[in-house]
Order: sequence, then C-alpha cells, then structure tokens
Amino acid sequence: MQNITGPETGLKKMNKNILIVLGGAILAAVLVAVLVQVTLGGKKTTAPVSENAVEILVAAKDLRKGHELEEGDMRWKSWDEDALFKGAIIREEDEVADDALSGRLDRSFGSGEALVKRAILKDSKGNYVVARLKEGERAISIKVSAEDMVAGFIAPGNFVDVILTYKYRMTVNKEEMPQIRDMVKMNVEKLAVETILQNVRVLAIDQKAEKKKDDKIKIGKTVTLAVSIRAAETLALASEMGTLTLAMRGVGDDVKNKDVATLTDARLTTIDDEIHAESLRLRKETGVNLNTVKVYNGAQVQTFPVH
Repeated sequence: MQNITGPETGLKKMNKNILIVLGGAILAAVLVAVLVQVTLGGKKTTAPVSENAVEILVAAKDLRKGHELEEGDMRWKSWDEDALFKGAIIREEDEVADDALSGRLDRSFGSGEALVKRAILKDSKGNYVVARLKEGERAISIKVSAEDMVAGFIAPGNFVDVILTYKYRMTVNKEEMPQIRDMVKMNVEKLAVETILQNVRVLAIDQKAEKKKDDKIKIGKTVTLAVSIRAAETLALASEMGTLTLAMRGVGDDVKNKDVATLTDARLTTIDDEIHAESLRLRKETGVNLNTVKVYNGAQVQTFPVH
C-alpha cells in the first residue's frame, strides 16, 4: 500500500525545519555575543605611557588648609615630563611618598592634586607660631623676668609648668571660735602660690621662634605658649592676679603633679604646726584648757568658751 502525504503533513515538516534553523541561528548569535563580551571585558583600557614619564607627589585624599601631613595623605602619580610645572615634587629612585614632604598646609588640596613645597607653612618669623599650633590650640604671650624663666635656659620647643604667686587675705569674724581663727592664721598670712598649668609647650621667646646652635643664652621678657582655649583664659586672668614663673621640664617628662594642695607663706614653714602640736600636748597632759573659763557658783561649776 502506498503512503499518501497530504498538504498538511508537508507543512508540519517544513515548520519543524524552520524552527531548527532559527534555533541554531539564535544559539550562534548568543555564543558570538558572549565571546565578544568576554574578549572585550578581559582587556583594560590604559592611557599610553610616555617614554619621558616621571612620578610626582599628589594628595591621596582631600586635604584641608591647616592640616599637618601624616602617613597616608600622599601618593606618587605618573606624569608626563614634558608637562611638568614649577614646584612639582618628583620622586627620586624608591622614595616613599610619606617621606617626600612634611609640615602644615597653607591651603587645601583635592584628591589627586599635585602637592608643592610652597604650600607648606615655613618655620619663619612671620608664621612659625601659626605653623606650630595644633588644632584647638591658641598662642598666648606672658611677661616674665629673668629669674622667672630659669635665667634664660628655656628655649622654643621646651615644655614648662606655669606657677602663679599672688596675694591672699582672709578675714575672720571676731565672733568665730578661737580655733577657727587659729586655723586661718596657721594656713595663710599674705601670699599663696600654686601651679596653674602643667606641661605647656613654648612656641617663642620675645620675637624669636627658633634657637640656633650657636646662639648665646639671652634673657627674654615675653614668652609665647601653646595652650588650649581654657588655659589661655587662665593665663590672661593669672597675669592680672600676680607674678607668673616658668618651671622647665626635662625631656620626655609629661607626668602631672598630683599634689593639688595650695602652698602659702604660712604653710611654707612648719614652726606654727610644731607650736600648735606642742600646745595640744600640754593641754592634754595638764588638763588646762585656755580657751574656756570656769565659773563657780556655790557648788555649781559652769564652763564657757572664750571668744
């Protein structure tokens, strides 16, 4: 028997062939697209490097004016030698970026911007103090005598304690107990002295901010110190209260004095304490109390304190 293929069966066969061809074309297109993407993605576009390229110092991040350069603030960047500009800091051999420049910035720099030496505040007469002030610090000057600054041995860069000597007077009401009056008299007569600031950095003496090796010892009259805002207020007030004396600290000595008791002229010597202690001993041994008066009324005895 002979199979007869009708028009409908032939059409189905043709549609199947078309689908196969279309599927193969789509698959080929996808493979080509993936291949192109992989090929292009594996290549990095890099700017051509000039044969005359050098490395210059640039900011590794945004740096604000007044910032003191520290580790991580700078990096090297490739630069066409033909496009170099005056002041550019060029890398020498294997120089580390953090070692190429130091100091406090006189202006702000954006990330990637070339750094220049002229943007660093120099240690000169005009701006030495400004360059050495840290964030939150203030420069304040005080007047001192030769004796009050260790005979001129204090120099810029040293650390000192500031001592205030001032007049102090305390009045006690006559109606107060004799013990209170004695206590006041034994602790203060006319003068008191105390350390008001510790471990303060010296910025300049008179108009001189640096001490050279061949400098002779000179007696300054004005000392400029680097202090906090509150400490600046303390110094301004203390200058009106009495005499300021500077006590120089040793190198590396930053230990604070924990003794907060105020020293006075009465406490400077111990003779009053010795007399008072002897007086208490005699009263205890003899039973005599000179601060009281006994009144006898017949068989009754009354004791009254003496003011």
